[in-house]
Amino acid sequence: MKKTVNIFALILSILITSCKSDTTAPVPLEQTSAIALTFDNRISANQDLSLNTSTFVNQNNETVQTNELKYIISNITLTQDDGTIFEYPKEDSYFVINEEDPSSLQLVLSEIPIGNYTHISFGIGVDQSKYPLDGGVLNFIPLAEEAGMLWNWAAGYKFIKFEGMYTPQGGTASPFVIHVGSHGTNLDNYTSVTLPLGNSITVATGSTADINIDVFVENIIDATNQIKLEDTSDIQVDPVNAPRIAKNMESAFQAQ
Repeated sequence: MKKTVNIFALILSILITSCKSDTTAPVPLEQTSAIALTFDNRISANQDLSLNTSTFVNQNNETVQTNELKYIISNITLTQDDGTIFEYPKEDSYFVINEEDPSSLQLVLSEIPIGNYTHISFGIGVDQSKYPLDGGVLNFIPLAEEAGMLWNWAAGYKFIKFEGMYTPQGGTASPFVIHVGSHGTNLDNYTSVTLPLGNSITVATGSTADINIDVFVENIIDATNQIKLEDTSDIQVDPVNAPRIAKNMESAFQAQ
């Protein structure tokens, strides 16, 4: 009889425990929303970029016309007003911005935790951890190839592709080509920027927040380093001038 009572008590205990488990509240999921990140390529604050048309005069008195502008954006992170940093999934964080393709100028980033954000950071190019062609970014490789952002003679990326015409003062128009990327660890031209947002951006459920970034084309050759195209109009595997272009790119971006 005692054994029967013990078995009954054990069954009752299991049933009670099971009922308690069924009524336990589920752990709430983190609330997220989206951000639309728009890149606006410009000559200056007052002049938009128009391929094959608009020009600017650099500090070497060369008139520069842009015929092609593409660059790779990667490794996006966002910082909240309390210092919390959100890293966008790295495998989905590589993009080609192509002035000729309007659809590429806006990146919609999903599953961003709700909150108030004060800074955005991103890389320009592909960092060494994924270079030259790491399996973690296989989904990006076809996009880069279609955009002409892969070297056709080596396994690597072009971080920026900037081409057009330049005219020295009193001279004749000539083409220029600037293709900057990394070439192994000996010539690493990957760089990154952190931009304060003019006003904090609120990411809230049920809506998409907007971040607009102006990109000033003239800074590519005319910022920290001044590039005289008459002296060097073809910058590709260039251990001297490619890093100078990469440094200039750090000052080309400004968040609105």
